[in-house]
Amino acid sequence: MTDKVTGARALVDALLREGVDHVFGIPGTQNLAVIDALRDTPQIRFILTRHEQGAAFMAYGFARASGGPAVVTATEGPGVTNLATGIAAANRGNVPVISICGVQESVVRERDSTQDMDQVTFMRPITKWAYSIPNVKKVQELVRKAFRVALTEPQGPAHIEASSEILLEQTTLETTSPAAYRNNVLPTCDSAQLDAVFELLKAAKQPVFVVGRGLINEKATAAMAALAESTGIPVGALQYSPDAFPSSHALALGPLGRSGFGSANRIVPKADLIIAIGAHIDAFSTTHKYGIFTEQAKLVHHSAAPGQIGIVFPVSIGVTGSTASFIAGLAERAAKAGLKKSWVDVPKARADWETELQGKVDHQAVPIQSQFVAHMIRKVLPKDGLCVVDAGNGGKHVRSYFKSWEPGTFMCIDDWASVGGSFPIALGAKLARPERPVLCASGDMGAMCNIGELETAMRENIPVVYVVFNDEGLGNERAFQNEHYGGRFYAVDYKNPDFGALARVFGAHGEHVTKPGELEGAIQRAFASGKPAIVDVMIDQNTLAPVVYRPQ
Repeated sequence: MTDKVTGARALVDALLREGVDHVFGIPGTQNLAVIDALRDTPQIRFILTRHEQGAAFMAYGFARASGGPAVVTATEGPGVTNLATGIAAANRGNVPVISICGVQESVVRERDSTQDMDQVTFMRPITKWAYSIPNVKKVQELVRKAFRVALTEPQGPAHIEASSEILLEQTTLETTSPAAYRNNVLPTCDSAQLDAVFELLKAAKQPVFVVGRGLINEKATAAMAALAESTGIPVGALQYSPDAFPSSHALALGPLGRSGFGSANRIVPKADLIIAIGAHIDAFSTTHKYGIFTEQAKLVHHSAAPGQIGIVFPVSIGVTGSTASFIAGLAERAAKAGLKKSWVDVPKARADWETELQGKVDHQAVPIQSQFVAHMIRKVLPKDGLCVVDAGNGGKHVRSYFKSWEPGTFMCIDDWASVGGSFPIALGAKLARPERPVLCASGDMGAMCNIGELETAMRENIPVVYVVFNDEGLGNERAFQNEHYGGRFYAVDYKNPDFGALARVFGAHGEHVTKPGELEGAIQRAFASGKPAIVDVMIDQNTLAPVVYRPQ
């Protein structure tokens, strides 16, 4: 006997086969059929958010923290346009978020009807693939394609949509498993290319490794540490993934770039060979011009996604394949040759930088200095805690002071810098990794952007600690105006509510901090509360993170 179900039921069953256990979003007229099917699916937890942007960012955080895909749903028109910022962030950050949205029914489309727009054309520039499901028989096939596209390297978002007239029609239930329609096993790196890379490595006098998120995606951090230890070669991290190679390791230079570690920024320019592994070369780490990476250094660029190689800098060798196989191939060749390339005293370089960094921390200053807040965040957050930073001045300070002990402990809005995204990202990350303490750090503008999701956090019991760098203004833009416009400040100042008091209105834990001696205890109490929490820290407007990279 053939099983007949609605298109919406078939869609949700397809999500179950993909292992989806959370869906984020807001109901609306044309996605209600999906919501109704989710109501009868206890295996999937639906997280109702207060804005579609928050839903998209929660899906982003969930996908990043879980290492798998995440699903967000919204209704037609403004529901879709409200998703756009979070979906675009997933596109720039290579995060597999699948948006499943409504679209107006055929009878009113192309008739200037309410909430009618060409949603597929709108979504195409910010996704890997966008498609409108034409009939109920295509629902399950197109769900499969959305996941296949999203999970193929480079990973990224996919968008599908359907109207209620399609989702409520009957179709035949298919039970095809994901393994039957896609392969997620990455190819191994070419042996001849690995031989060529190793020849460059043997000839180099001052090589460095630079690592990116490919190590986290493939759980290859331990293998990378073993390779560094066996060869004595120092390891820098791209700024978006400082935890790809924990900065607590003896050979870790730390993250590169404007808000990175001086130890990395001083040593990497001395390299005659840079081997970038699992790497997406970003502007924050390299400025996209020669300086941190020098024109004289040979560059080997490895990535699981061939299209990411050579975008910024020409390479001596570009290698595509799994990160794990690249590391294993180099390790095998290095062990066979007994390769040792220790050429710099990494612990001393790190110690010198740490002395400089801590020298900028004023434990007594009032107003509180941003560097002190960043220092205290790292002090209080447990080693296995996950820190999510926002765009802007506060996030930049946290980057400079954030030391990692293990992968999966740092997250930012890669290559998109969307102010306000960090709080919902942190909520999604906490749902994916409930065993980890999660702390979000942002400025006051970011805090206001998605403050409504504090109600979501309370209702769904998502205990994230939110530290707000409150300087009553746009610190990052103040820094740019100071750097490029002669200190002609304009449209960067405003007033805020007491965010601690506002948190308590929501029923969350909230504190307002004005003196440095109050901060450590406030963050500790926020974690101990077991509730969503805001620690509102009044900071000095003038402690601005650099917005221009200068060699150190």
